[in-house]
Amino acid sequence: MIKTIDLPSGVKLILDKVDGVKSVSIGIWCRTGSVNEMPEEYGISHFIEHMLFKGTPTRNAFQIVNEMDSLGADINAFTSKEVTCFYAKCIDEDLFKAAEVLTDMIEHPLFDQEELEREQKVVIEEINMNADDPDDVAIEEFDKIVLDGSGLAHPVLGYKETVSSFNHDSVNKYYCEHYTRDSLAVSVAGSFDEESVIKFFADRFTNLGEHQRIENHGSVTGKIDNVEIVKDIEQAHIVMGLSHVAAADPRRYHMSLLSTIMGGGMSSRLFQNVREKKGLAYSVYSSNSFYSGAGEFGIVAGIAKDRVDEALEAIKEELDKLNNEPISIDEFNRGKQQMKSSYIYSQESTQARMRTNGLNYFALGKCPDQKDAIGIIDAITIEDIESSKKLISDYNKYTIVNVTGK
Repeated sequence: MIKTIDLPSGVKLILDKVDGVKSVSIGIWCRTGSVNEMPEEYGISHFIEHMLFKGTPTRNAFQIVNEMDSLGADINAFTSKEVTCFYAKCIDEDLFKAAEVLTDMIEHPLFDQEELEREQKVVIEEINMNADDPDDVAIEEFDKIVLDGSGLAHPVLGYKETVSSFNHDSVNKYYCEHYTRDSLAVSVAGSFDEESVIKFFADRFTNLGEHQRIENHGSVTGKIDNVEIVKDIEQAHIVMGLSHVAAADPRRYHMSLLSTIMGGGMSSRLFQNVREKKGLAYSVYSSNSFYSGAGEFGIVAGIAKDRVDEALEAIKEELDKLNNEPISIDEFNRGKQQMKSSYIYSQESTQARMRTNGLNYFALGKCPDQKDAIGIIDAITIEDIESSKKLISDYNKYTIVNVTGK
C-alpha cells in the first residue's frame, strides 16, 4: 500500500514499500518545469537542475558524485514541462547517506558564478545536440504548434539566447520562488523502515520558502498546422497529432488504450499497415503525453523522404478506419492486456515505482496502488473506447511536422 504523508514542513512524503528487494530509490520532486517560466526565463528550470549538482557549502561538484559512487549508488535528475526530479538508487543500508547528499543539493545550492558560466556552455551544447537530431526537432516544433497558447509550448531546454542571459541573481531568484515547501514531494520506493524515513525527512527543507510563485500558464488554443523543415539528413522524420484531454481527465486511460491499439506494438494497426503491409517505415508508433492543463496524441514515423505522401495516406487509412468502424473485441482485450502487462513489469523496478508515484502525485493528486491501477484498466469498456476515439480519429484536425532531407 502506498502512503502519502504530510510532513510538518508542508512537504509531501510518498512511501511505497516493496517486499523481496534490497534496493531503494529516492526521488525529490519539485512542481516546476518549463511551464512555469516567463519568456526571459525559458530554460531556467532545466538549467537549475544542472546547477544543483555543482556544489553546496559542504560539498563541491566532485564530492557530490564521488560520495554517491562510493556507495555504488546511481544519481541523476530530469526536468520536464511540469516537474523536476532529483533521484538516486542504492542498497537499503545506504538510504540515508544517499538521501543526505540529495537533500543537501536541494537545500543549499551555491550557484557559483564561475560554475554557472561553465554550465551555460554545457547546456548550449545540449541545445545544439538536439538541433542536430531530427526527431527532437520534429517533436519540439510539434509541441510549439499543438500546445500553442500555453506555457507548455516552449522547449524544456530553452534557447541559446535565454540560457546565455542567466546569472547568479536570476537563477537564485527563480530557485527561491519555485523550490518551496509546498512544491516539493519526496517519493521513496523499495526496502526501507517507514518510521526512520519519516524521521529523517521531518525536519528537512525548512530553510526553503513556504509558498511557490503562481503564474497564469495560459491554455491550449487548438492550433493546427502543416510544417516541413529541411535538414541535411537522409530520411524524413514525421511527428503528427493533436491535443486532447488533461492528466486528471478519466478519459486519459481510454486514450492510453487507443494508443496501444493504434501504435503500441508489432500487432498494432499502424505497424501492420505502414510497415508490414506497405513497407513504408522501419519505425512507426503512437504515444500520449498528459499534462495538468492538456494532453497530446502523437504518431511518429521514420520514412524515406520520397515516400512521405504514401505514408501519410496509409496513416490516414487507419484513422479513417478508427473513425468509421467499430473496434473488435479481440483488439480491445489484447490492448487491455498489454496495458496491464506493461504496468506490472514496471512495478518490478524500485526506480520505476518511485517515478510513477511522483508523476501520479503531481498529475492526479494521488498515487493509485497496483490493485487500483489494474482495476482502472479492467473497468474500461468497449463503449468507453468507441465514445473517446472521436478525439483522435479526424485526420483533418492533425498537425503534421515533417523534418526531411534536402
